[in-house]
Amino acid sequence: MKIKILTRFLFIIFIFFLISSFSLFGSFQEGYELYKQGKYYDAEMVLLREKEISPNNVDIYAVLGWCYLNTGDYSKAIEISEDGLKLNSRDTRLLTTIGRSYMEMKRYPDALSYLQKSVSYNPNYAYSYYYIGRIYQSQGKLILAETALSAGIMLKKDNYLFYKYRAQVYEEMMNYKMAEEDYKRALTLKPNDPALKEALIKVISKQTELESTYQ
Repeated sequence: MKIKILTRFLFIIFIFFLISSFSLFGSFQEGYELYKQGKYYDAEMVLLREKEISPNNVDIYAVLGWCYLNTGDYSKAIEISEDGLKLNSRDTRLLTTIGRSYMEMKRYPDALSYLQKSVSYNPNYAYSYYYIGRIYQSQGKLILAETALSAGIMLKKDNYLFYKYRAQVYEEMMNYKMAEEDYKRALTLKPNDPALKEALIKVISKQTELESTYQ
């Protein structure tokens, strides 16, 4: 009899924890879905509540960091990512979020420090190279910018922003032919972007003008 009662008790505890784990997972998924829908403040509320329940889930810190990035609260993005790094010091999402936050704050040495650390831990994370390229572009270090953006594109070929910014770098280098190719690639990924269309027209015009000077 005692064995049956104990077995039943353990079974109830097992079911309770199973339901709880599904509930927690669902809460994180709810926050993540809200983030993907661009509902950053709603996502923040859900994820902060989830963090209180499940403080060791690094994914929560990563998505919260992205929410703060998208709302322009770079100090909070850094703070929550630093908290996440206490759980996993090699998480490239967190390192890249901090790097990007410092980039937006124009604290380029700090940004590069975190982004280069991210690359050293995970050389296959495309966004680290992308933001490194953006920083070098801002500093006028065009060859380094082109190298970093090209590395990012090798890893991720489906993001129009990678091609857009490399096109800008080529344009600054007066390599209008390569810039034209990249603007066209960006437009295949985002065909209705008026800014990209305008940039393509301008760079074709510059290429035509350059060719005419050598005729």
